[in-house]
Amino acid sequence: MILSFGSIIGGLCTFGRNIIITRLISVEDYGIAATFSITMTLIQMSTGLGVDRLIVQATDGNDPRLQATAHAFNILRGIVLALILYVVASPVANLFDLPEIVWAFQWLAVLPLISGFVHMDSARFQRNMRFAPLVLIDNVSQIIVLICAIPLALYLKDYRVMLWVITIQAVCTVILSYIFAERRFSVAFDKVYLRRIFSFGWPLMLNGLLMFGIFQADRSIVGIAYSMEDLGWFSAAFMLTLFPTMVLMSASQNLLTPMIAKYQQDPQELSNSAVVTTKAFLTIGVLIITGLGLAGPALSVVLFGEKYHEGAHFIPWLALMQGIRMVKAGPTTIAIAWGKTKQPMYTNLIRSIALPLSLLAVWYNWGVTGIILSGVLGELMATIFFIYLIRKSVGMSVSSLSVMLVVSIGLVVGALLLSMQFAKGTNPVFEIGIGIAYSLMALVICLFLSKDLIRWAKQASVHR
Repeated sequence: MILSFGSIIGGLCTFGRNIIITRLISVEDYGIAATFSITMTLIQMSTGLGVDRLIVQATDGNDPRLQATAHAFNILRGIVLALILYVVASPVANLFDLPEIVWAFQWLAVLPLISGFVHMDSARFQRNMRFAPLVLIDNVSQIIVLICAIPLALYLKDYRVMLWVITIQAVCTVILSYIFAERRFSVAFDKVYLRRIFSFGWPLMLNGLLMFGIFQADRSIVGIAYSMEDLGWFSAAFMLTLFPTMVLMSASQNLLTPMIAKYQQDPQELSNSAVVTTKAFLTIGVLIITGLGLAGPALSVVLFGEKYHEGAHFIPWLALMQGIRMVKAGPTTIAIAWGKTKQPMYTNLIRSIALPLSLLAVWYNWGVTGIILSGVLGELMATIFFIYLIRKSVGMSVSSLSVMLVVSIGLVVGALLLSMQFAKGTNPVFEIGIGIAYSLMALVICLFLSKDLIRWAKQASVHR
C-alpha cells in the first residue's frame, strides 16, 4: 500500500511540475526540454541492469560486500555514461536540429555521474518490507523539485529550467539516500558479484531498451522529423494520457498480483482469475479511452493553456493507445503473478513492430496522426498476442470475455465518434461534463457485465 501511495504522490508531483513548466515557458522551449528527457530516458533504460532488484531478490542480498560491489558498479556505470553522453552530445543535438545548444546535452552528462553515487541501503531495506525510506527518498526529492520549478521557470523562462530541475532532483535523491542509510557507504570489486550483476541484469537491459521503444519512440520520432513546437504540444498531450494510465496500472497491478498468485497451484481458480483480471483491466482501459477521449482536449487547454490547443485533437487517439495498453496490463499481471516473466518481453517485441510503422508514417507524410495510429496498431497486436499466450498458458476462457469485449468496443467507438463532433477543447465545461457522464455510463455497463469480477474480488479478499 505504501508503495502505491508513494507512486501516486510521486506521479502527481511530476505531473504538477510539468504543468508549471508548460505554463511558464513557450511551446517550442517545452519541446526542447522534452529532448533532454528523451535522451536521459534512453540512456537509463538501455543500460539499467537492475542492481537494486538484485539486492532485493538475492538470498545474500544483505551481504555488505555485494552492496559495496553494487556501489562500485554504479559509480563505474555513471562515469562511463557521463563520457558517452558528453561525446554524443553534438550528434544528438544535431539529430534534433539543435546545434546551437550542444552545451545543454553536454550538461546531461553530469546527471549519471551524480546518480552513480546513490546509496543502495534503500534497496536493502526492501528485503524486510521496509518501503518507507524508498518512498521518502523519491517523494521528498520530487516535492523539492516541484517547489523549485516555479521560481526557476519565472526566472529562466525557457528550456533551461528543465536542466536545472532534473539536476536538482538527481542531487536531492543522492543526498536523501545517505540521510536514510544505516550502513556506511563503501565500494568493493568482487569479480563473482560483478558477474552476477551482469548475468542478472542483461535481460532487464534488453527489456528496458524495448520499453524505451514503447514509451518514448513516438516522441523521439516527432522530435527528429518535425519542429520543436510540434514536439512540445505532442509531449504535453502524451503526458496527459500517460500519467493517469501509469498511476492506475501500477495501483491495479500492486493490488491484484498477490490475489492471483495464491491460486498458482489451482488451475481452475487460476483460469477464473485470468478472466476476471482481464475484465478489470478492460474496464479501466474503457474508462481511460472514454474519459480522456471526450474530456482530454478540454483538460489539455485548462491545464497547459491555449498555446497547446494545436495538440488537443490528437488526445482521443492517444487515449485510445493508452487504453489498449491498459488492457494489455491485464495479461501482464497474470503472467507475473504466475511467474511467467518472459511473456511480457515477448509481447514487447510484438509491440516494437510499431516503430518501423511510425517511420513509414513519416516517410509517406502521414504526419503525427500516422505515428499515433502506428502506436495504436502496435498496442492492439501486442494485446491480442498476449491474450493468446495467457489462453494457452492458463486455459483462460476467451468466450467468457466475448460479450464484454463486444460491448467495450461499442463504447469506445461511440466515444471516439462523439469526440470528433464535440471534443475540440473550445468549451471545457461542456466537454468535461460529457466525458464524465459518458465514463460513468461506461463504468456502470462494464460492472454489470463483470459480476464474476466482483464476486472473485470479495472471495480473494476474504482469503488473503
